[in-house]
Amino acid sequence: KGWNAPDYGHESTSEAVSYYAWLEAMNGYLNKDWSGLTKAWDVAKKYFIPSQSQQRAMSTYKPSSPGGYCDEYPSPSNYPAQQQSNIAAGAHPLHDELYKAYNTYAMYGMHWLVDVDNWYGFG
Repeated sequence: KGWNAPDYGHESTSEAVSYYAWLEAMNGYLNKDWSGLTKAWDVAKKYFIPSQSQQRAMSTYKPSSPGGYCDEYPSPSNYPAQQQSNIAAGAHPLHDELYKAYNTYAMYGMHWLVDVDNWYGFG
């Protein structure tokens, strides 16, 4: 009870690497040695933040295209939920602005779960 992610020794979470970075930031603040934070951030970038080559489909994203949606329910017995297609997604005001600023469609965001030693074979 209370775990928000499965972990059988082969997975890690974005929460774990964020906590690692926070611990190293506190250590840097207290000891004036920021090398641990640099290392923690390098770990996050290497394993949790996908590179542009891993996000090839992002260049085909169309912000005005309809999306898919599934309702959420309080009980597992209601799942799998029926997907509703062609839901109007509305505008995405930052899409073009971010592309112009960074000249890439790639997103600089963390994966929630990572298979740290390819135990599950996802690469």
